[in-house]
Amino acid sequence: MILKHLKKQTANLHQETEQGNLAKYILDHSITTAQYKALLKQNYKAYAILNSLLKHNEKNIPANLQHFADDKKVKDLELDLSQIAAVTPEITFDASKILSPAEILGMLYVVEGSMMGGLLIRKNLESCSNLDAVQKHHFFGKNPPEVLNRWKSFTAAVESQDYSETEMDAAVKGANYAFLIFKNSYEV
Repeated sequence: MILKHLKKQTANLHQETEQGNLAKYILDHSITTAQYKALLKQNYKAYAILNSLLKHNEKNIPANLQHFADDKKVKDLELDLSQIAAVTPEITFDASKILSPAEILGMLYVVEGSMMGGLLIRKNLESCSNLDAVQKHHFFGKNPPEVLNRWKSFTAAVESQDYSETEMDAAVKGANYAFLIFKNSYEV
């Protein structure tokens, strides 16, 4: 129930965020190497900020969601940036930001959900002739069954709990905060 609530309550901001995403050029197969480099940098900024916020608030991460708060996405983006000789962007985050467990759930919902969208991007990468020189896509090259199983595991962990109305509202707040981090990274 909370996942449906999150999807409904964040739909507008999610859509606004996607409008600024350079991945649209992968979907239409026109992405240039420069756009791909910018896309990787934008994603690095967003995921690194979110990862830093989660690490800073790790004592508040619900026990059943702790293994989803890993730095694998950030590491994969670092590999991709290194592979194309791009400088890893510097990031800053609000170290005073204290997140509740429900807000963290909302943030993780956005992060884990983004990987589902990444499967559509993965499917179209092979048709992007401007990226033929890229040997391996670490971030966008995820194995579909692995991504699907991780999403199913995440949704099962989330839905195994009951949430108060206050917690559901806090989860929406956390999800919207995560979407704003993505939106801000895409606008740079």
